[in-house]
Amino acid sequence: MTWPRPGSRLALQGLAPKMTQMATPTDARVPVRKAGRVSSSRPALSTIGDSDLAALLRELGQPSWRARQLRDATWHPYVSGFEEIRQLPGGLRAELGGRLRFSTAAVTSERVADAGLTLKLLCALEGPQTVETVAMESPARGASGRRATVCVSTQVGCAVGCPFCATGRMGLRRSCTPAEVVDQVRLAGQALSRRALGPVTHVVYMGMGEPLAAYETTVASLRVLVAAGGISPRRITVSTSGVVPGIRRLATEGLPVTLAVSLHAASDALRDRLVPLNRAHPLDGLVAAAGAYARATGRRLSLEWCLIGGVNDGLDQAAGLVGIARRLGAHVNVIPMNRIEGSPWGPPPAAVGRAFLRHLTGAGVTVTVRDTRGGEAEAACGQLRAALEPRRQLRPDGTLTPQRPVRRGAPIRAENGSHPAGRGDRPTSGGPQGP
Repeated sequence: MTWPRPGSRLALQGLAPKMTQMATPTDARVPVRKAGRVSSSRPALSTIGDSDLAALLRELGQPSWRARQLRDATWHPYVSGFEEIRQLPGGLRAELGGRLRFSTAAVTSERVADAGLTLKLLCALEGPQTVETVAMESPARGASGRRATVCVSTQVGCAVGCPFCATGRMGLRRSCTPAEVVDQVRLAGQALSRRALGPVTHVVYMGMGEPLAAYETTVASLRVLVAAGGISPRRITVSTSGVVPGIRRLATEGLPVTLAVSLHAASDALRDRLVPLNRAHPLDGLVAAAGAYARATGRRLSLEWCLIGGVNDGLDQAAGLVGIARRLGAHVNVIPMNRIEGSPWGPPPAAVGRAFLRHLTGAGVTVTVRDTRGGEAEAACGQLRAALEPRRQLRPDGTLTPQRPVRRGAPIRAENGSHPAGRGDRPTSGGPQGP
């Protein structure tokens, strides 16, 4: 779609203003080494507490200053295991490898798009389960400095079940641990560094899952990213589909992160269909909680709107969105819906999209049109993960069919020809992409 002009105030801030894909097919895949199953029997280096780490080092007969060496190595982009921490004696490296997990996640597949500026990682967790993580490099442009944003997943799948989202059609397997979220950021930083990009400057909790449904994981990982990872909370965004108790609780944590509310509809009748969680937490309560969060943290809210042709692209919905945005003083991100396999829904015609945007901007609402990056490498939200999972089909009325059973067949292989950890089934459908 070609709604705003590249470089206009409606173009996505901080990203290359493009509406077409730039990478060639030969850029799309990068082989990575096979990853083994991640064991949970040992504490994770990325989230072990200072006192526990100090106690372990004392037990191993090591001086206390070894803890600082380990903390530094945890976030070094070119260190991917204890054996690579050359400041430590060889015997200690081996002992630590038996007592701690250097990482709770391992990359099984990596795809590249946008001339190498977008990397999508399929990360193996324990279970075995997998989640997707996306790293996006945005070069400096004009007065805007460079940035490298990592989009992390907080759950394996999602229980919210938004019908326009590919991840929501998986159902929920489990929530990630705090270490698994933090280690996604570390792995993304390493992947960027291999391409002479990075370091990571921003983190968005917008991958698989509902962050506030995995509240303890989200808050614990946020604290590690801020304290140990050195990422300012003002450079972190947490997205929610509307978990009102979680929003109110997050406002008390002393973590002034940006809150992005996945709104998608301005009336309860439509939002009940698009975001089933709305039936438990209707719009009035959600808007009140979001407003309280903004007042408590001093952070401007962001409202996310997946624009779906013939569903939420009418001027009545635009008028409702204007009212909510002005009441909250919020910024609006409009995301034209990505095509999903087996779905009758998609983005609206360009003229309809432009009319929707004009209604917002004409009312004084600040709007960004988000350009989905990485489509040619299946790097739009939910797409890479979709290749490994069976999906429910979307009916025209917005309801989902039951999940189809997985067919037994030849194993799926990662980009380097190895088996993704623990996967031996071929899904009945693959390739859908979410917003």
